[in-house]
Order: sequence, then C-alpha cells, then structure tokens
Amino acid sequence: MHAETAYLFRHTLMRDAAYQLQLPGDRAKLHGLAFQIMEQFHGGRAPEPPPLDAPNPTRIEPHPTDAVAAELAQHAALAGAIAYDEGLAAAHRRYLYRAAEHAGANFRWEESSACWRELASLQ
Repeated sequence: MHAETAYLFRHTLMRDAAYQLQLPGDRAKLHGLAFQIMEQFHGGRAPEPPPLDAPNPTRIEPHPTDAVAAELAQHAALAGAIAYDEGLAAAHRRYLYRAAEHAGANFRWEESSACWRELASLQ
C-alpha cells in the first residue's frame, strides 16, 4: 500500500468517526451552517425553478450555485433531518431540481436521473 493511499484511507476513517461522534442535533446545525456558507459563497439563493407540472416549462436560468446544487440539496436535507423545516425542505427540492438540470446539461445522465428520482419521491 502506498503512503498516499494509506493516508486517504485513514483520513476517511477519521473523518467518518469524527462525524459519528457529533450529536444528531449538532450535525444538523453544522449541515445548516455549511448550506448557508456554500449558498452565500456561490452568489446567494438560486431562483425558484418552474413547477414540475407546468404545461410549458421554461428552462431554468443558470445560477452560480448550479455547480454545487447537489451538495446544497444534501446539506439542506441533512440540516432538516432532525426537525422538519419548510424552508429547508423547499431548498432541498429547489437544489435537487437544479442539480438534475445541471447534470443533464453536462451529460451526466446517471446523476441527473438520481436527482430526478429523489425529487419525485418528495412530491
């Protein structure tokens, strides 16, 4: 085993162990903080996408958060995991939609499909 591989393996184990040591409420708060920081760093809240059942849906306008939309969706979901928060639930859906669109526009079909399936399960 090369030194770099050993380091990455140990680093991953340490990161996971440290994550599991956090109380669930504290983890949710940290995910909420990560969500807020990432969103602000990438230009603020993305506009709401058109409704999924719109008869003639328009393409969403690109936004700087699109590149990290999947991560934002995950942080929003994990931040709201302890207590349901409609704002976080809406952010989770918004960024899943944007992540699906962004992945599809970049020919990452599996990622796009996974985001669409997760979004459909929330409806």
